[in-house]
Amino acid sequence: MQVLLIIVFVAGFAYFTGKRRRIDAFTVAFFSAALYFLPGMVGYTLSPVTPASPIKLPMAMVSEATAIMAAVMGAILLGGALWDAHQAGARTTRHWRLEDTSLAADVALLVGILGVAIAWVETGGAVFNPDKRVVIAVVGRGHLVWEMGAILAAALAVAHGKRIVLIGAFALLLLDMYVGFRFAFACAFIACAWMRMDAGKPLRLRELSPRTVVLVVLGGLAIISYQNLKEPIRQGEWAEVGARLSNPVWYFAGIMTSEPFTTQTVLNEVVRRDFRTDTDHLTSASQHLIVFAPALGAEAARFNDQYQPALFPSVDHGLANNIWAQFWSAGGWPLLLVFVCVYVLLLAAGSRAMQATDPSLRALWAVFFAFWCFYIHRNELLTQVGLQKQVLLTWALCIVAAIVLAAVIKQLEHVERTRHGP
Repeated sequence: MQVLLIIVFVAGFAYFTGKRRRIDAFTVAFFSAALYFLPGMVGYTLSPVTPASPIKLPMAMVSEATAIMAAVMGAILLGGALWDAHQAGARTTRHWRLEDTSLAADVALLVGILGVAIAWVETGGAVFNPDKRVVIAVVGRGHLVWEMGAILAAALAVAHGKRIVLIGAFALLLLDMYVGFRFAFACAFIACAWMRMDAGKPLRLRELSPRTVVLVVLGGLAIISYQNLKEPIRQGEWAEVGARLSNPVWYFAGIMTSEPFTTQTVLNEVVRRDFRTDTDHLTSASQHLIVFAPALGAEAARFNDQYQPALFPSVDHGLANNIWAQFWSAGGWPLLLVFVCVYVLLLAAGSRAMQATDPSLRALWAVFFAFWCFYIHRNELLTQVGLQKQVLLTWALCIVAAIVLAAVIKQLEHVERTRHGP
């Protein structure tokens, strides 16, 4: 199965880099899957750190877990090819335009700054504690507002060409990385790079300028490498930071021990030990159809609460989830394949949505589907649906506020002109 996964990857890489096509959701999903399924291609995952075993140890991938990876990646490739065939005969359609939303980027940045302030107040400053376990235990809605505001501010700034807002947004995202969270920076980076590289017309990825390729690679490497830099940075050990950054072997080791190698351990162990569950942790995702459901008393069943005590009882910290393991555990291959089909259909919807010409809409869909294409690999369904909902709600808030502010400014300008006469 390892050979099959490599074959699927090579075929997909050749297709998505060699065919003249838009940079769409299938493109982003394929390269995201390639990163997260790297353990399947090299044949091992890493055991989680425990008090008794502080070193991550290699664990051989089981064939069925690798087959799941090949099925997902193959479905993305097949879906992309079918989408391209559909687009070849598709008619040009009209696109929605939103008026007076250029201030949405500024509003989103203010939302992110407000989130930092709320996070500071609600945690008593503990949000900046050097121990991430302490941070995870105390952060709440303020941190979520911080991240969502910053992500959308970055995407909206790129869409509307607002460089100062973009700098401010990434300052908030870098601060979030310093605290210990990388996903917001990663999703914002993917969304922004996606919008910049997708010029609205088909192209071959291999035709991208070397500067663009280098910037994307360096951005991805920074996200991966920061996990092994955060401790010396927090402790101010800049000589150690410099030594690591100047060592090429350190980068390679960082990639080969990165988050996917722990995330896929969940899939590997669920399959290896034939860990089965009911579907309660899947149906709990429907709670997100109600705004603020947890605050209203809704109790969620979580996949992590079931697999971690059973499969990793000695791990004393929370593990990332694996949505493919979740569906396989709840319903075997039939349910997994149904979800893979749903996943691919939503990639098609995302590819269609990214054809929008309105900048605010493009920013929304770039962020929304960055989460769906990339971040889904380390989540369970409940968390993933919640994040998608939060993106939509935060964007809608920023758009409404921007329209209102634009109307107020126009009215004030009209009053000013009336006062001074023609």
